[in-house]
Amino acid sequence: MSQIIDKQFHRDFIIALGIDGGEVYEDLLKKFLQKNFSKNDSKKIFTQIVEDVNAFRNIDPASSDYSFEQILSIRRGMAAIAAHRIFSAILINEPTKIYELEVLAKYVQKDTNVEIHPQAQIGKKFAIDHGHGTVIGATTIIDENVWIYHGVTLGATGKKNKYGRRHPKIGSGCYFGNASQVLGPSILGKNVSLASGCIIADSYLGDNVSVFLGVKIFRVYVPNGTKIFSSDPENPSRYWALLKGDKKVKWINFDDFLKENI
Repeated sequence: MSQIIDKQFHRDFIIALGIDGGEVYEDLLKKFLQKNFSKNDSKKIFTQIVEDVNAFRNIDPASSDYSFEQILSIRRGMAAIAAHRIFSAILINEPTKIYELEVLAKYVQKDTNVEIHPQAQIGKKFAIDHGHGTVIGATTIIDENVWIYHGVTLGATGKKNKYGRRHPKIGSGCYFGNASQVLGPSILGKNVSLASGCIIADSYLGDNVSVFLGVKIFRVYVPNGTKIFSSDPENPSRYWALLKGDKKVKWINFDDFLKENI
């Protein structure tokens, strides 16, 4: 269906998602979706939002007793995700609407302190807790069941892979501590865990990799199951780490990860 993003759409969008201090009501959100999308698309978008909210509720102890409406009203990172589900549904059929959606995204950013580019690709059951200062770039790809805290950046370094991706690709089940950053066309495998303050740039982290507080990782390939505790400030390829199957931590020089490999 042709999507008309006019002043009325803006007003209805703001009311439906409680932008600028309002509360979210399920019936108003459903009416907004039914008015502006086909029956199948409106149902699909609402189902995605419910799945996101349920995933958040199941993990966040402070939200376990809150309703769907209450979570979207006060956990504003989740409202930012709901907005992104709407933007994504429009862009699937009408990619030329990107400017209009970026204008709407300004309202979402101001209200939620979360900036998700409308073109980012995000899988099911995505959750952002608090969210202040979180930024997700346009060519980011995120799989299912990913959890993000505040201050996280999935951004660019100026590099891009051979397909034009400038932002990270994130596997399912990944966890991002507050202020962690993944930059450039990096790749994170499944169930990667980043502690607060980590910086990952132009790198590959395999499945089940754990990175501890404040570690900086640049342009290297980290194999599955590795735990990284610190980095050598004088050698960007050398890390104090425990490889999968090893019993002792040691200094390890990881292989380079070049954009040709991405």
